[in-house]
Formats: sequence, structure tokens, C-alpha cells
Amino acid sequence: MDNLQAMAELVRQHIHRGRFVLEDDQTTDWYVNGRAFMLSPEGSILAGRIIGDMLADDVRCVGGPATAAIPVVTAVVHQSGVPRTGFYVRGEAKGYGMLNRIEGNLEPQVAIVDDTCYTGDSIIECIRAVEEAGSVVRQVVAVFDRGDGGDRIRELGYDYRFVLRIEDGQPVMPCG
Repeated sequence: MDNLQAMAELVRQHIHRGRFVLEDDQTTDWYVNGRAFMLSPEGSILAGRIIGDMLADDVRCVGGPATAAIPVVTAVVHQSGVPRTGFYVRGEAKGYGMLNRIEGNLEPQVAIVDDTCYTGDSIIECIRAVEEAGSVVRQVVAVFDRGDGGDRIRELGYDYRFVLRIEDGQPVMPCG
């Protein structure tokens, strides 16, 4: 079984049935718990390796929105076949210490990662913060895609990809 098939099997354990409210106040009868998946040893290893392989070799820095992207960033930093540093973007600057909105190792060219892309809002906000800080966003990758957010990100001109699409509470393998 390859890494992608193993990930599709594993994520089934992190899809829950019930009534859930999503970030845009829509309701759904299923929910993929990307944080629990990414904080499991197997999920972290698989996602880190797969995303590491999806990124261009010369993209040596990954980051994303706090808090959901932090385990994704960590997984990619540790599982990539090439050395990469990481960072994360807060919703607003910290009110003490160095007063940073971006924590970690922001470099001139970066990839943005996140656990799940639904509306794309948090990823787009993260992209804006990174660009305001002077970096170029080369790629955007979500572990799970479950809405139209990826299309919004592509419409803004970014190279958006995902590892697995979740439709009707089931992982869907990418074509090709």
C-alpha cells in the first residue's frame, strides 16, 4: 500500500458523523478532524512525507495559519526529503514579547499549508500576512479539501493543491 492509500484508510478513523457547524455557519452531517489526524503519529508521518514530495525542492520554508497548520508545518519540516524550516501566522500580532504576528522562520519564498481547506478564508488571510511581510507564496497545499476554498485560492493566482478530497464523509483519491 502506498502512502496515499494508507492515508485514505487512516483518515476514515477521523471522520465523524453527527451535526456539525462549519466556519461559514453552514451545517454538515460529517466532519473530518484534521487536527486529531495530524496529531497522530501515523497521520503526521504520512502527511509530512506526501506534502514534502508535493512541494518544489527549492521551496525551503513552509508555514500556515495558527493553530490548525502548526502540526502540518511540523510534519513537513520533519518528514520532507529536503531541509525545510517552518513558521505560523497568528490571527493578530502578539501583545507582548517581540509583538510578532508571524512566528518562526519566514523566508523569501514559501509554501502555505493547512490541515483542511473549506472556504479558504484562513489560508487567504495567511497568504496576505506573509506577502505583507515581503515573502512570495509559491505553493499552497491542504491535507484535506472539502469545499470551494481551493477554487478561490486558484482564482487569486496561487498554485493550490491538496492531498485528499473529502466528499460526503469519504476520502476521494486524486485522479492521475
